[in-house]
Amino acid sequence: MKHAHRIVLALLCCLPLMAACSRDANPAHSAAEGTRQASMQLREKMAEVRDKVREEMATEDMGLDSDDPNAPKARITPAGDLYIGDTAVAIDEAQRALLLEYRQRIAGVAAAGAEIGMHSASVATDAVGTAIAAIFSGENGDDIGKRIEAEIEPKIRAAVGRLCSQLPPLLETQKALVEQLPEFAPYADMDGHDIDDCMDEAVAEAPTASPTNEAAEAEAAPAQ
Repeated sequence: MKHAHRIVLALLCCLPLMAACSRDANPAHSAAEGTRQASMQLREKMAEVRDKVREEMATEDMGLDSDDPNAPKARITPAGDLYIGDTAVAIDEAQRALLLEYRQRIAGVAAAGAEIGMHSASVATDAVGTAIAAIFSGENGDDIGKRIEAEIEPKIRAAVGRLCSQLPPLLETQKALVEQLPEFAPYADMDGHDIDDCMDEAVAEAPTASPTNEAAEAEAAPAQ
């Protein structure tokens, strides 16, 4: 919920400025046109960021993190070679295939993260247009905030859920790598808790306005 609240607050803060900028005979139309143009520019910029992420993940070495502060830097090349420090680890074709699969799955997660940012920006700018139209129609500010929040949250939650769904196969690939390539073990820092945390984040974005959701939250509260 807290992420959606921030989005809604930012949108509502923008509304007076947008309204003040509209001085012609049809201020609602001018404001809506300005929002459409801003939305198009934002989508184009986010698409560039998404494509950049995909290009880098496909063509550049992928650095590996480790929870062990003493572990040397490691990377996987686009060809599937594993370097620990400056030394290439001897691997067979089966191990190379797993390293390439791991790269591919990490790239998928990164792309999903970029899509979340892109989708969030898109729904936020669309919500601005909705809010502007509502302001000029005389709708109450609190009602606008609630309506925008109800529209945004399910979309963002769904996008986060799609990212989370990619984590279990990534974890399985990581486990297979550790089994077949012990040198990879220090860099296998993902576990089931990461998946649980991701899913909790997706659930946390769920709307809480309905009685059913409120009852579920009250029931779960003592266990927290």
